[in-house]
Amino acid sequence: MIKEASLNEVARKLKEIKYTLILCHKNPDPDTLGSAFALKEILTYLGSPSDVACTDTPPSKFGFITGGATLEYTEKGYERYIAIDVASPMQLGELSYLAEKVDLTIDHHKMCTRFSEYYENFRASCAENVYLLAQELDILNDLPLHFYECLYAGMSADTGGFRYSNVTPETMSLASEVIKKGIDHAEINRIIFDSKSLEEIKAQRLTYEKMQLYYDGALSLIMFTNEMKALNGITDGDIGDIVNTVRSVEGVLVAISLKQQKDETKYSLSSRANAEIDVSKVCMAFGGGGHIRAAGATVVANSPEEAIELVVSKFGEAIEEYKKGIKNG
Repeated sequence: MIKEASLNEVARKLKEIKYTLILCHKNPDPDTLGSAFALKEILTYLGSPSDVACTDTPPSKFGFITGGATLEYTEKGYERYIAIDVASPMQLGELSYLAEKVDLTIDHHKMCTRFSEYYENFRASCAENVYLLAQELDILNDLPLHFYECLYAGMSADTGGFRYSNVTPETMSLASEVIKKGIDHAEINRIIFDSKSLEEIKAQRLTYEKMQLYYDGALSLIMFTNEMKALNGITDGDIGDIVNTVRSVEGVLVAISLKQQKDETKYSLSSRANAEIDVSKVCMAFGGGGHIRAAGATVVANSPEEAIELVVSKFGEAIEEYKKGIKNG
């Protein structure tokens, strides 16, 4: 049976000096990156050397978090493996085989596939849990500014700049404490939400041209095949947040992005809901998970058309159930 660890237990474990590998989820966003590098700062302070690894190279604009590191995995005799903001082994992508080595998972998703001893606190961002961990260790005043920059990036990104329904008074309180440390929060928000490469802008244009609508406009979907990416010079890093582009269409209840992986039978699925539709339950059917209004998974299909059909069918059922509830309510 997989054990749940308390915050105090995690703090005690981290005090053990061990060479540590911190694993992020594929298609890394500022929360998994910020949480990982904030944890790295904690481990450095406690005396443990550590590296951060991810199956995908982070977008260059997040260099203020990563220091420009590619996060490529190389075995170096690690004594401890920690997964952070990872809801299931599949979220590790091509590094999923390392799941069996993970000693501890620090996460914040309500719907997940547990694969190691874990600490879960269902907050708006995983970064909040790392803040609480530093607080439990009583080292908040001893950590560098970079620690707080990483935390703020995670908090802001996973709440859409504190606009999403997952924001709580506790979220705002912790963000306030982080800002008090003197970070340039306005610049961090500019980088996350307003700074886009030419390739990202190209990807947005293609999204508006190629997205499809289903169920009378209640479901929006964009598929990026490997051929489409190659023809347009676009990488997965350029379309990491593209689901929010199709989400912005008026009348959409659920938005979906599908990205074909190197293994062409697999597709990375990201979903967002603009209504009380639990997309995490749908993603669980594909072996994924996440939050009620934001979740992901990996879809296995023989062709892009089959992947779209599978996804539209599953999410369509959730939309119809929601509409039925509204009608009967």
